[in-house]
Amino acid sequence: MHPLVPIIMALGAILFLIGIIVQAWFGVKRTSVIKLRGKEYKIWQFVAITVGSGVALFMLSVLLPKYMPYEPEKGSQLAQPALPGNLKYELDSILASLNIKNDIMLNAIDRFQVEYQAASQKGDKNTMDLLALEIAYRIRTELQNLGHAESRIERDVEGILGILKQPAKPGDSK
Repeated sequence: MHPLVPIIMALGAILFLIGIIVQAWFGVKRTSVIKLRGKEYKIWQFVAITVGSGVALFMLSVLLPKYMPYEPEKGSQLAQPALPGNLKYELDSILASLNIKNDIMLNAIDRFQVEYQAASQKGDKNTMDLLALEIAYRIRTELQNLGHAESRIERDVEGILGILKQPAKPGDSK
């Protein structure tokens, strides 16, 4: 349900009831004019405005989900997939030996794992391939910036990608 629906529905119900109560109260007293904020309203005008506004708000609350569907954010609910203990240790040792275990690279790897797992669950092969290309490029660039030998960079990138592409098992993290 859209979070605005209960609020709009409550306001509509309150306005509708105010209009009905005012009509009943002042109808019994035989009063034909109401003073509100320095203005004078005839009873039928006041009742028509409040009841009409209440009905309009109530109808708006009913139609709101149809024309403005609400979908809560799903990105914040995704848990980071965890690598099994031995793969996590292997990845950490490779990153440390290559001197690329910094916050920027770890954040990129974490983001890759989350997005790759989501794409894998959806079966979106194109997204999975693009994510693999992106992380490979980032690792390759980082290794080149650190002056690693060109002959070894490709082997290291493939080794890291092989570990990262492993299916995540949320219960195995240690």
